[in-house]
Amino acid sequence: MPILRIAVAKPLRTTFDYLPPLDYDDASVAKLQAGARVEVPFGKGRLIGVLVSRAPESEINQTKLKRAIRVIDPASLLSKNLFELCLWAAQYYAHPVGEVLTLAFPPLLRKGAETTAPPNAVKLTPEGRLTPQGILKSPKQAALIDRLQTQEATRSTLKAEGYSSSIIKAVIDKGLATPCRIEEPEFSPSASDTVPTLNSEQHHAVEQLSKQTQFKASLLYGITGSGKTEVYLQTIANTIATGAQAMVLVPEIALTPQTAARFQQRFGATVGVLHSSLTEPQRAREWERARTGKLQILLGTRSALFTPFYRLGLIVVDEEHDSAYKQQDGFRYHARDLAIKRAQLEQCPIVLGSATPSLETISNVNSGRFERYTLSTRARAASLPSWQIIDVRQQTLRAGLSEALVTACHQTIDKGEQALLFLNRRGFAHTLLCHDCGWVAQCDHCDSRMVIHKRHNRLRCHHCQAQKPLPKTCPNCQSNHWQGVGNGTERAELALQTMFPDTPIYRIDSDTVGSASQLDDVLDAINTHTGCLILGTQMLAKGHDLASVTLVGIVDTDALLFSSDFRAEERLSQLLTQVSGRSGRGERPGTVMLQTHHPDAEIFRQVIHQDYWETAKSLLDARHHSGLPPFGQIILIHADSKDPAEAERFLNSARHALSSSLPANHLLIGPLPAPLSKRAGKFRYQLTWLAPHEKNLHRFANEIAATLTRLPHKHELSWAIDIDPQDFL
Repeated sequence: MPILRIAVAKPLRTTFDYLPPLDYDDASVAKLQAGARVEVPFGKGRLIGVLVSRAPESEINQTKLKRAIRVIDPASLLSKNLFELCLWAAQYYAHPVGEVLTLAFPPLLRKGAETTAPPNAVKLTPEGRLTPQGILKSPKQAALIDRLQTQEATRSTLKAEGYSSSIIKAVIDKGLATPCRIEEPEFSPSASDTVPTLNSEQHHAVEQLSKQTQFKASLLYGITGSGKTEVYLQTIANTIATGAQAMVLVPEIALTPQTAARFQQRFGATVGVLHSSLTEPQRAREWERARTGKLQILLGTRSALFTPFYRLGLIVVDEEHDSAYKQQDGFRYHARDLAIKRAQLEQCPIVLGSATPSLETISNVNSGRFERYTLSTRARAASLPSWQIIDVRQQTLRAGLSEALVTACHQTIDKGEQALLFLNRRGFAHTLLCHDCGWVAQCDHCDSRMVIHKRHNRLRCHHCQAQKPLPKTCPNCQSNHWQGVGNGTERAELALQTMFPDTPIYRIDSDTVGSASQLDDVLDAINTHTGCLILGTQMLAKGHDLASVTLVGIVDTDALLFSSDFRAEERLSQLLTQVSGRSGRGERPGTVMLQTHHPDAEIFRQVIHQDYWETAKSLLDARHHSGLPPFGQIILIHADSKDPAEAERFLNSARHALSSSLPANHLLIGPLPAPLSKRAGKFRYQLTWLAPHEKNLHRFANEIAATLTRLPHKHELSWAIDIDPQDFL
């Protein structure tokens, strides 16, 4: 009897053999396709698994095999190329294949739902149409019945009209109404959205990129404000004109609304959006529209990479350098790298865009693997901003702001222009210090200090999210002489309100902006004001087009100068370039003022006086000399435990087991405590595998996974493998 090999979404590095359902004979089983969803018994419950393959027999005695309950998809919902990508990713990142395959389905389908679009509206049943209003005791229910007499309505419309979910549910439960589906009105392209005329560099890039019909990786390297998005738009227009679809990845949800709005103005309802803030029905609908070819363009964040397409013809990865493309827990994949692999499997071109490309991408350009197209001038004849270094040593600062920067802000606002202040630390102060005895507020669960959030009168840990009230007296000496050490955006905002009492101040960080739509609202408000101040964290550095900003003040980036992370200089140069790029994007010239205690630092000189490509060249030379990525590869092995000795013992056992098969030119480092040695109540150790850049490094990753699986350890210990890690914290 044929056997079904099923992968389930569990952290188990194997598939499971099942007998086919009772209603499936051999001929029916032979028609099943890899990638189909199958409901199976698992332990004491049921799971939705994915068929990986069929086998003529099992190594397990058939009398011990369980029978699958039902086949949900006789035909696979995943294309052959997408299914192959999932298997390849599971192998490369040494991750359980069931958890990888699960990512290719939206949450509703992971639960066994059908692919038909879910109901989004409500209509009356025959009983509801005949029910006299006086019978219903609830006035709201009676009003809803009256409302639906004229026509059915979507749930979102009814909620906007004041009918709550409980009222809608009540009339459905009474049999007076029933769920139904109404297709939302389609968005039409804006008649005013004329296609801009391209400059010569943009035109060349669009012309060359549009000629590519097979797999080809290209870098669109354009300075900030050079019009990369317009190149994407016109290249995509040429792609969809051939009947193919395009996928556009952006690093964060915060960038999705404004990007989607621009794409919808150009292409209308053929544009879909996919990210984790959508409801489950919305995600299922966009997934199905992409799979069936009903949408031509899909914009999404990292996980949108695993969406099936009817005919994928182009992939665009915007801000390809952004670390948000790397998943930091669970399945630790890099969306940019997997997007390149998917383009190879789909045999379609891929465009990576950035003003500050990653060193990995630049190395691929230098080696000839990637083509490079350059946009060296800003659109609309705007000029790059001028720079000014402010040496803050021995200066009196107010909430971290120098007198020179405050004066420049006043002058900017007086001219009816906008000033943007970048401070990459949220909260009021870095930590709470007792002035009398020196006690510092530490997190009880992490090896880190708690941050003061004065507005809510709380201390918060930014690593494990633990929080507690601000103490009234010092727990060590009972003093109430508190001191907030360091400056965050909350403290800077309070100071600015005192210094600029009549000026609108917009603070943008994750404490004030909780969703993409909220950020969109704030950016809309900013664009309607002249003479305002904008204060924020790294959320402000990513692609936002603020045409009235002519002054950018970088308050403090000195911490990155002394980071132990080998990527710190790369990230600092990217950050400075991206933040400075918010200035002078309109008709008026811009200025960047950088506050620092180290005005002579070489990295500042490079960013100010050279273009980013030249800065990257010197960083690449240093990486080559040390054998670090992109000239070497890293596998990071994590072990977390409530007992630090257990975590260290486990990794020592792993090192001993792996050393015998370690190639001569590979190096094992550790185990050592992680830089953040304790987080969320667990002690963290790391073992690092450093190797020359090899095409088949993943074979070592799978050997590591097999070794770690065999090693005995206490139940509370957890381990993980991170291939090509971006964060060593």
